[in-house]
Amino acid sequence: MEKKNSSYNQILKSTSIFGGSQILIILTGVVRNKMIAVLLGPVGVGIIGIYNSVIEMIRSAGGLGMDTTGVKEIAEAESSGDKEILYKTVTRFNKWFGAMALCGALACLIFSYPISIWAFEDSSFTLYIACLSVCVFLAILTMGRSSVLQGMRRIPEMAKSAFLGSFFGLLISIPTYLLFGLDGILPAFVFSSLLSFLCVEFYYRKLYLRKSDISNKEAFESGLKTLKLGLFIVVAGFIGTVSMFFIKTFVARSIDMDAAGLFQSAWVITNIYLSLILRSMGSDFFPRLSAIANEGEKVKKLVNEQSYIILIVASPIIVGMLLFADFALSVLYSSEFGYADAVLRWQVLGTFFKVLCWPVAFIMLAKNKGITFLVTEITFYLVYLLSGYLLFPKYGLEATGMGYLIAYVVYLPVVFLVGKAISGFVWNSNILKMTAINMLFIGIAFYIAQYYAGGYSLLLGAGILVISLIYAYIKLKKVFSISELQDWFRKK
Repeated sequence: MEKKNSSYNQILKSTSIFGGSQILIILTGVVRNKMIAVLLGPVGVGIIGIYNSVIEMIRSAGGLGMDTTGVKEIAEAESSGDKEILYKTVTRFNKWFGAMALCGALACLIFSYPISIWAFEDSSFTLYIACLSVCVFLAILTMGRSSVLQGMRRIPEMAKSAFLGSFFGLLISIPTYLLFGLDGILPAFVFSSLLSFLCVEFYYRKLYLRKSDISNKEAFESGLKTLKLGLFIVVAGFIGTVSMFFIKTFVARSIDMDAAGLFQSAWVITNIYLSLILRSMGSDFFPRLSAIANEGEKVKKLVNEQSYIILIVASPIIVGMLLFADFALSVLYSSEFGYADAVLRWQVLGTFFKVLCWPVAFIMLAKNKGITFLVTEITFYLVYLLSGYLLFPKYGLEATGMGYLIAYVVYLPVVFLVGKAISGFVWNSNILKMTAINMLFIGIAFYIAQYYAGGYSLLLGAGILVISLIYAYIKLKKVFSISELQDWFRKK
């Protein structure tokens, strides 16, 4: 394994750029969530969580999976070197995203009443949910512009637009919550969505992509060809968002809205903050994988390289989050959210299996195996919902975290077997060894945090975290030197 391996360099460089912006986004998110927790309390966090689920659920369904298929096709058009093909492809997807944004907004309006009844057990939130149609419209347009940037591998532009959208959203949200309390949630959502769209639109326009002369009929007919994979993706995404919506509302109705807020706080940390690591890497990984999808050995090599970097980056973070879950909740939210620490630890433990699954799961998308991808996603959410439901009477809110872990333990071998069947993929011995060692670190950290309350727990936890960081650094040095990264940034 050589340091001059250009593939490792590419992974680390793209991760450094986009990941750097994600760190800034996390910091703005920390401030925003802290202020929301202080100003609105668990009830406000619970309402915000349900609103987010509504927007994501309709955005996922309304997007028809075009964000993934769009990245794939735009990447192929860009690599062809023919500008006319690129312009035509981008124009076609822009027309589709515009139409889907309108349909998504309309769906939010139509279903606002039943959503209000299900989520809040009365119709008083119908108007608020109807107003979220504006957010859905802007979210789908934002998704379309981001897909173009990602497909063309404009990682710096993606990073800047993501950070600025988050930063300006923070600037408008906090004063709104401060002035209006719970009544400020809806306006904050609308203005934040608008600002996110304007930021990505700014960088999209800087690409100077000429609008191709393509009729709506032609765009529709050619777009139908890409919908096969997209529909499976959107069904999978819709199942995911609906599942989360059911879990949040089930918790709210079975316990109370405070409990829904506690669950939301743990979910945000594991699936937004920690998943930003995967987003950082995926911004460049998926277009690269799509370009070599039919070359088995290259796929195997790239996925193993991506897994190597993920284990280096994610494992120490997971160890740290396990050890300091209660502290993280207090910092990110408030002391009221400390009761969610057990949920968070179980979910963070499940996240380790998630990062192992993630590169392998992309093989299905790159090879257009839509049905297979859908089946694996359904398997995950069925296990998640069923295990959480069965454990809930005994463990209460903590069952949601346990179910998350169980689902990923089941999901990992399923995805691996599928990846092996469709591409011949296997993890190399180095990845297996790293996985075993990091599992040991993570298992010890979980035991210390969850079950060991002795006087030396802090010292033992700090020790295992330091060892985890040293191990990650040693593995990083085998493929990349810090001086190379510094030199690259100076050149940039």
